Amino acid sequence: MNAMGAFSKLGALCAGAMVLTAMPAWAQKEELWLDSQSGTPVGSQRVLTRGRPYFVTMKGTYSPWKTFAPLGTKSGKPEATPMFTSPKGANKEVGADPEFIFAWPQGSSLEKSPEPAPLRNPTVQVSLDGGKTWKHPASTAAFDAAGHEYNYELMGDDAALQVRLVDSPASDNYGRLQLVVQPAEELWLDSQSGTPLRSEMVLQKGKPYRVTMKGTYSAWKDFSAPGAKSGAPEPAPMFASPKGANRQVGIDPEFVFAWPQGSSLEKGSEPSPRRHSTIEVSVDGGKTWKHPATPAAFNTPGHQYTYEVMGDGNALQVRLLDKPYSDNSGRVQIFLLPGA
Repeated sequence: MNAMGAFSKLGALCAGAMVLTAMPAWAQKEELWLDSQSGTPVGSQRVLTRGRPYFVTMKGTYSPWKTFAPLGTKSGKPEATPMFTSPKGANKEVGADPEFIFAWPQGSSLEKSPEPAPLRNPTVQVSLDGGKTWKHPASTAAFDAAGHEYNYELMGDDAALQVRLVDSPASDNYGRLQLVVQPAEELWLDSQSGTPLRSEMVLQKGKPYRVTMKGTYSAWKDFSAPGAKSGAPEPAPMFASPKGANRQVGIDPEFVFAWPQGSSLEKGSEPSPRRHSTIEVSVDGGKTWKHPATPAAFNTPGHQYTYEVMGDGNALQVRLLDKPYSDNSGRVQIFLLPGA
């Protein structure tokens, strides 16, 4: 190899490394493979930070039975081969995916179920606490007969994600599941600023996304004399603003729970907490703004709410409506994920 060629290839490798390094945390997906022939859990290299949501996609088909002949009376039709084959042994007909069992042989305990296929499958389990506890992640998704792909939202607990398949024996199984782990994008909305935030993630048109907001703030200088219909303010924001005093707070992303005398909120007939709409989002590039809808009740002490938004081919933008901003204090933490 000539010197120029060597330097050229080295430059390309360095450029690739720079791209990986510069990639934002939310875009750094990790891929795992769960082989149905093994009872050993697989673990992520990434530690899932406590209190942060992660988006996990599971895809594939497998079989926990040696044969499907003859088929169970309530069974569906097995598929000819797994989507992702096991590296060893025969890869024959399959009847299970990460969320459903859609085919089984006669003699299976599934025949006792009053319902026909597909049936929910709890045997793919995850652990978020270092293997202390295991469970199948929650999902309301319908059976995906074509893609066999399901999305789950998991909350980190300062440990690696572990995934296992509960079946014995595993020696007659075949087929693998592909798992992709993606962190949420994190944004911070400071109540002292009216400048909209913009996500790096572009929300694909027609795709659902989940926005989780958490925190408390104040839109008033002080609470020395709480309003007659006000609740009790909290002594300080959950997440302090970087500048100025951080005093008592009475607002979270969805409710106003405390306000001072003289506030226009005193004119209302309802006591605290009251819904408010001063945090707005835009999914169309800033053309339209609105507070996202949620039926959630007042959440104390967590002050956390999750909203569903539909992508429109633009970044998510978030803003706080208030004037003046100079007497405000407190920030709201925002997590953005694809919809589970």
